Amino acid sequence: MTKRFLINSAVEGDLDGITELAIKLNEEIDGSSQTDIRIIKKNVRKLFKNPDSHFIVARSSNTITGFANFTVRKTILHLSGSALIDELIVSEKYRGQGVGKELLSEVVNRCRELGCCELEVSTLMSNQTARDFYWKCGFEEEAVLLEMDLSSLAAS
Repeated sequence: MTKRFLINSAVEGDLDGITELAIKLNEEIDGSSQTDIRIIKKNVRKLFKNPDSHFIVARSSNTITGFANFTVRKTILHLSGSALIDELIVSEKYRGQGVGKELLSEVVNRCRELGCCELEVSTLMSNQTARDFYWKCGFEEEAVLLEMDLSSLAAS
């Protein structure tokens, strides 16, 4: 089977395609179409400038079919970096065609090149499709991620 997509590092010109997929991801997560495009673009631009943040895109012709971004950080207990996949999304039209696996494979390769000792990912407990995908790709549930929404807390 011939690949119909290429995997490479994102560039500034990919901003609109990444934004479009991020909006779709947000809609899938919270069922809302109230995403602020300006905030997404501002955040992506900031992450592009952050040397610890990495964006990888899959494209078919000139269309962004998926992307992954991950961050590498130092921790007290690890001798080398620990990477966290912040987002990985594939356009609905291209799901089931290996795009996600190729993106993830590239993330793993880059993490190894960066000397990372581990790669983590989180997803909503209710997102069984994503959980199944990561399990099939070799991830294991080893921890629990607890989250606090600071935007809803009143300032004391």
